[in-house]
Amino acid sequence: MPHSDGGVRLSTVIMTHPARADRARALAERLVALSPVLVVDTGPPGRGNLGNAVRAWAAVGADATHHLVLQDDVIPCDGFAEQLHRAVRARPDDAVSLFCEWGSRTAGLVRAAAWQGWSWARAVDIYTPSQGLVLPRQAALDFAASVTDPTGADDLALSAHLRATGRRTVVTVPNLVEHDDHLSLTGNGFQGLRHAACPAADATPVDFDTAVAGEGLAWVPWASWMRVHAEWFFCGDEGELTWLGEFADTRLPDGLRKADLSGLFYADLAAADPALPAAVSELTLFEYWTTYFALGLTMPGGTRAEPGPLATSAFATAFAGLFRRYLPMSTVTALQAPAGQFAAAAFRRGTDADLDRPYAGWYAG
Repeated sequence: MPHSDGGVRLSTVIMTHPARADRARALAERLVALSPVLVVDTGPPGRGNLGNAVRAWAAVGADATHHLVLQDDVIPCDGFAEQLHRAVRARPDDAVSLFCEWGSRTAGLVRAAAWQGWSWARAVDIYTPSQGLVLPRQAALDFAASVTDPTGADDLALSAHLRATGRRTVVTVPNLVEHDDHLSLTGNGFQGLRHAACPAADATPVDFDTAVAGEGLAWVPWASWMRVHAEWFFCGDEGELTWLGEFADTRLPDGLRKADLSGLFYADLAAADPALPAAVSELTLFEYWTTYFALGLTMPGGTRAEPGPLATSAFATAFAGLFRRYLPMSTVTALQAPAGQFAAAAFRRGTDADLDRPYAGWYAG
């Protein structure tokens, strides 16, 4: 039976695999108020999770207005059901993702939202974050019906379908689920730890009646954990999303290219914890800093002088998101706070830069 709250009637499914069914059952017991149904992958190995995702998205409750699909390796926040319904009521027509991986393109917009005190960020990755995702009833059924080849990854198929049908995907800030990162069943283990960009700290009710970070952006800055360069990635509604971006200077304006930024970078580096340049080369730190400077540049105007209450925790995940594959996690953990402050300083520099906003080169239309 769908769980009803304020006009939102939510049916819930937990996607799982026979090897992890015990974890799915434990998650279902924690979410008993949502009456979740387990959908167990019965397909042959090596075909990805899309086939099971199709079954999960097709299992919409008879009277449900919205459908939630959770993967079995998530950790819901305290007060999850209440926060979830509050979020869906605020954005009933959108695809609402409850998780954002700390090293993703979207994670930068989550940090920008946290700085602004906003509770939403646009999802701008080539995939849809699907660890916890809510779709309106018909959107869920349409996605399930649209899949003709049930092989591969659900997050890529969801992204292609949602973009093709004009359905916007937004991420909650804070993230309402965390990723309980164990051995990946879909071949993602090489990516390193994938935790939330801005995990919910407690059950304090979130005000979801806010703006969305990244609204109207067609290009987003990001430093990939694969390439560790500051780059621009297309994220507009019309056009193709790609795995590789354009290096930072190709879209930085005159006077704000990397050669112009060294003085600001070294000023921030001098104020940073000396353990940071002791662990990471200045050249690499400059790419990290440039990414967040560029993110500050993309802010459309009216940026808060002082960061919102979630900004510190959101920026503290930036370093781990980029360097989780290159440094021991003990080092990453020790540097998260000072590296977050370093990224936040770069972001503030970008927001304070003398630039017409919104800068036409990065915005649609």
